[in-house]
Amino acid sequence: MSETETIGEAIDCSEVRLEMPGYVELVVSLVIIWGFGDAASTLVAAAFAGPSLEANPWIRLLLTQEPLLVVALKAAVVLYAGVVLLECRSVVERVPGWRAWFLGVIGLGTLVVLGNVYVGLVAIAA
Repeated sequence: MSETETIGEAIDCSEVRLEMPGYVELVVSLVIIWGFGDAASTLVAAAFAGPSLEANPWIRLLLTQEPLLVVALKAAVVLYAGVVLLECRSVVERVPGWRAWFLGVIGLGTLVVLGNVYVGLVAIAA
């Protein structure tokens, strides 16, 4: 690389390809984050900080009665949502910005999971 050449000119970017995530990949990511990630992190937060910190009153009730019902409920909801999204693929893909919507929902789910983990870790440290 010469002194007058920029980094962008020095690197051959013609071989680099950035692929957009596919529909099925986005649905699977949504199911993993909102299903497994949310259920597991909710149980961690409830185990160490107590169920009283849960914002959702229905989930809070289930946590006080039987925590495994939380896993069953979240699994059922996310399984249903995943199946509906896969079945309605042709409709969803016609909506402008559908990829951005998926990425936004996945990002929000990631923040929820990280928040739950943070609550659990703070409770452990206290």
